Amino acid sequence: MMKRDFLTIGIGASAGSLQVIIDFFKEIQPDMNAAFVVVTHLLRDRRSQLDTILSRHAHIPVVRVESDTPLSAGHIYVMVENTLLTTENHILRVKPRSTEIVNKAVDVFLSSLATDAGESAVALILSGGGKDGLTGCQAIHDHGGKVFVQDPGTANVTGMPEAVIEFDHPHMVGDIVTLATEINKLDITVE
Repeated sequence: MMKRDFLTIGIGASAGSLQVIIDFFKEIQPDMNAAFVVVTHLLRDRRSQLDTILSRHAHIPVVRVESDTPLSAGHIYVMVENTLLTTENHILRVKPRSTEIVNKAVDVFLSSLATDAGESAVALILSGGGKDGLTGCQAIHDHGGKVFVQDPGTANVTGMPEAVIEFDHPHMVGDIVTLATEINKLDITVE
């Protein structure tokens, strides 16, 4: 694993997360040395509008990831419907979503991010049901990255945040403005 010159922040979210994702990106500084990858639970057959919605609110460009895409700092990458994302050699890889009923898109991405980026990886878990994200957050933690979790008391759906808080050791738990403020302070030392 090579040392990265910018952070990659994987954002895992599901039910009840749209407004909190918008609020998060309203707070993110445009000059932050990070790439953001948004992985959500999507319906297989309905085109996601998240890229269009975020483009209206974020201070940095938003990319709809429909094919393999190199990561660059200062961009938001949004997963599309009926796919899974992984990262390898700092390239987002797109593959078809499996036929499994339980959606594990967040775990799939964060686990690959942990291996690919190590200490340069950051996970942010927001509102959503189930436990997707727990395994990925544990991998991020084990590889020296940081894990941030929305306070369940501020989440519309608490399953995903509660799972990570209960079974992992998040770097921080807080409301979205507090989390964004702390994430804005993250920096990476280039060796």
